[in-house]
Amino acid sequence: MVERDAAMASLAEYAAEARRGDGRLVLVGGEAGAGKSALVEQLEAELPDARWQWGACDGLFTPRPLGPLFDVAGQLGGELLQACRSGAGREQLFGALLRQVSEPGTLNVVVVEDVHWADEATVDMLRFLGRRLRAATVLVIVTYRDDVLAPGNPLRVALGDLATQRSTRRVNVAALSVEAVGILAEGSGLAAAELYRLTGGNPFYVTEVLRSGLVKLPESARDAVLARTSRLTAEASRVLEAAALMGARVEPLLLRSVTGCPVPVVDEVLASGLLVEDGAWLRFRHEIARLAVEQAIAAHRRGDLHARILTALRDAGCDDDAQLAFHAEGAADGPAALRYATAAAHRAAELGSPREAAAQFERALRYAAGTAAETAAGLYDGLAHEAGLLDRWQDAVDARERALELWRAAGDRLRESATSRQLSRALWHSCRGPEATVAAEAAVAIAEPLGPSTELAWAYASLAANRMLDGHHDAAIGLSRRAQALAESLNVPEAGSLPVRTAC
Repeated sequence: MVERDAAMASLAEYAAEARRGDGRLVLVGGEAGAGKSALVEQLEAELPDARWQWGACDGLFTPRPLGPLFDVAGQLGGELLQACRSGAGREQLFGALLRQVSEPGTLNVVVVEDVHWADEATVDMLRFLGRRLRAATVLVIVTYRDDVLAPGNPLRVALGDLATQRSTRRVNVAALSVEAVGILAEGSGLAAAELYRLTGGNPFYVTEVLRSGLVKLPESARDAVLARTSRLTAEASRVLEAAALMGARVEPLLLRSVTGCPVPVVDEVLASGLLVEDGAWLRFRHEIARLAVEQAIAAHRRGDLHARILTALRDAGCDDDAQLAFHAEGAADGPAALRYATAAAHRAAELGSPREAAAQFERALRYAAGTAAETAAGLYDGLAHEAGLLDRWQDAVDARERALELWRAAGDRLRESATSRQLSRALWHSCRGPEATVAAEAAVAIAEPLGPSTELAWAYASLAANRMLDGHHDAAIGLSRRAQALAESLNVPEAGSLPVRTAC
């Protein structure tokens, strides 16, 4: 906690304001290893009467959307946990979270760590909370790495939005000065100036180099981490490797199930300081340490470790399809990867996390060879939809074209028409107007011989939009009227609405 007095004072001030009913959302930023988590842990020690809930975003695998909310639900129980288990929509989940952490009588502190890995739904959750904390005894603390956010990163945009809210505050955790590094290095025999030059004042790097006990400074903190792992027994090293592949937090019983190790071996790993206890869980003292261990795992052992973890998660009744899909792919278990990735993709789409949904659809498609044409076509359609939300229109076009071939091969004419219509939209957004019109015409031509259908109503509306943008207004009006009449007769009025298209 050297040189952290100002940051601690700010956090304590914001906690006091929240306790008085003036809720705060505090953004704690700094580079990897700057000590953001240590700062928050110190605040927890100084506020023993507050009710604390911790959640974290995970950078190991494509995360389950709203992962931090699910973490908190397991600690809060009650309405929020029930909503999570019932598969409720995100608006219900956000509302349940806010109600439970706004209960009067005590200060509620919700910590969301590593938000630089957050999915869109989690970012939206922060926006939701940031706008509604003003009259609640709630302190929401968000930690994130500010050295990895590109200008267009959704979190950076969200931070800009949140900064305008009255309840939002910022705390920056800066690197240590040469003087502070000198204080930490006292008695080590290492020159403070050289240690600062090597580490840039990053607290994690400094402490790892000091803990390595090396006479000669390593070239990086990674070397210092691996120097410590080299002192472990073979059993302890295997435990550490398994933990490195299991994510931000590890359940001790699950770790022992994967490795088959006795309790004393886990104790040895904890004694090394690389893993630390975090309530009922274990976690790496820092993500940099986890990455160093993970990257050092020999390739021939990775697949076996992933397979063991997958089996242990299944036996424990794990319902995190994103985590299961990650380990299934790592274990080269194609059928399992397909099944879990598909489920994870659909849930991510439901919760409004298109990046994660697209990544899971792509993972599922890597293992879709040999499946039924309808299955693969549905995956390509799903990928195309999410790619469009991400403004990846060429990817959407490619996926729709592949889906179109598969629906044609499967003989499902209505789905073929629907995909051709959706291909038209993707082509239009790719500034390929003439091709978009051809695809819209094809959607109508495929659906018309099949008789009245919702798909035909949508196809008429889509072609009407193309005709309007092409300047053929009479044709557009006629098609629009046909779409509306058909949609009303089928009691699906939304199918008669023209899709929104803008000039390219």
